[in-house]
Amino acid sequence: MSFIRAGLQKITSTFRSTPGIISRYVTNLAPIESSVVPKTTKDVIATCNKLIEQKASRNFAIIHLLGKQWRVTDGDLVVVEGYWPPNIGDKITLDKVLLAATKDFSLIGRPLVQPGLVTVTATIISKGLSHTRTHFKKKRRKQYMRINFQRAEQTILRINSVEIASKINEPSKSNVF
Repeated sequence: MSFIRAGLQKITSTFRSTPGIISRYVTNLAPIESSVVPKTTKDVIATCNKLIEQKASRNFAIIHLLGKQWRVTDGDLVVVEGYWPPNIGDKITLDKVLLAATKDFSLIGRPLVQPGLVTVTATIISKGLSHTRTHFKKKRRKQYMRINFQRAEQTILRINSVEIASKINEPSKSNVF
C-alpha cells in the first residue's frame, strides 16, 4: 500500500510542477474533424439565405409575450394567463422575437431580432377563465382555517405561421423612410 501511495504522490507532484501538461495531452488526443467549415461570414450568410429560400425545415421562434418567453412553431396553441385586450378572432403579429431558427441555423437577437426579419402571426381562439385553484390555509390547534378559490383570465392563441421574411443582412423593407 505504501508503494502505491508513494507512486501516486510522485505522479501528482510531476503534474503540479509543470502547468498545462494535462491540457497538452488532452488536446493532442482530441480527434480532428474533417468537416468543411465556411471560411468567411459571407459564406455562412449565403448558406443561410439559400436555406431560407428553400424552406428546407420547419421554423421556430422564441417570443416574449406578457412577461414570459414562449417557444412557438406553426400550429402551436399558447395559453396566456392574465388580462389581454384582443378579442376572439383577431389576427395579431407578435413583434418581440428573441430568437428565430430552423434545424440548420439560428438568428439570435440582441435582445430582439431585427424588426421585419421574422414574422410571427397568431389568431385569438378563445378567452375565458382557468380551472379553479384552491388556496387552503390552516394552523394546527388554533381553530384557524381559510379556503380561497381563484380563477385567472386566460387567452388561447393559435400560431398561424413563423416566417423568416427577408434575407439576412439586407435592409428590411418596413424600415424604409
